Amino acid sequence: MSKNLDIDLLRTLVAIADFGGFSQAAKRLHRTQSAISLQMKRLEESSGKALFRKAGRKRILTEEGELLLNYARRILNLNDEVASMLRPNPLQGHLRLGISQDIADRGLAVILAQFTRSHPAVRLDVMVDTSSRLIEAMGAERLDLAVAFQNPGDPGDSLGQIPLQWIVPDPFIWQPPQPLPLAMFTTPCVFRSRVVSALEQAGIPWRIAYTSPSLPGILAAVEAGLGVTARLAGEGSQLHGLPPLKPVELGLYRSPVHHPDVVNALETIVRDYIRSERIAA
Repeated sequence: MSKNLDIDLLRTLVAIADFGGFSQAAKRLHRTQSAISLQMKRLEESSGKALFRKAGRKRILTEEGELLLNYARRILNLNDEVASMLRPNPLQGHLRLGISQDIADRGLAVILAQFTRSHPAVRLDVMVDTSSRLIEAMGAERLDLAVAFQNPGDPGDSLGQIPLQWIVPDPFIWQPPQPLPLAMFTTPCVFRSRVVSALEQAGIPWRIAYTSPSLPGILAAVEAGLGVTARLAGEGSQLHGLPPLKPVELGLYRSPVHHPDVVNALETIVRDYIRSERIAA
């Protein structure tokens, strides 16, 4: 006889994974940590599998737990989509989303499609720009939610780190000790800071050969041989003896809003996508 898995227990499992543990999930779900633990015990009993194991002071997912987590995300997405479509008064409002150019290239279309299917009555405005401009727009209350790269001390909620790699022209002609030509975003820029710091620590002279406020402009400059740049891992290669780059932190920024339910819905989709696609770790 098949067992029915409680949807609320699956939602708590996803919250534990998304927010980094039992105590963090308890805060987000406005429950006690003991209540969260009890829910996971019930889920283990109903699934017949051990979902967590101890690793020091932490509890991490077992292989069975990871498997159930993947299915839980799919079940919740379908459940929430159906519930939204059948709701007598579907979510409505106007939502302003900001997303960095690099992340937009990796999944903006998927995020927008999923949100629009679930909440067709919501008007969605999207700003794709550099992280510094997105954070500035958040401070000026021109955005309700933003996904941007963080500088130390920024107030955003961390979504994890993403490795950086160099992107170089093909062919790449550079003869040390000549300064390394760079094609970079205008300041302030987290990527630019990572590049300059790595080169200075390695004792490699550099010069800014080209700047642009847009990612296509930067990539065009690299293709034209004007300089090298750095982007997210998977977009370039670690070549030519250039030093390794420190990863960047991806953050989720949220402002006080007039439509919290709408923002909650979009935030859930964004978090699920970032984690399911393993964009940040």
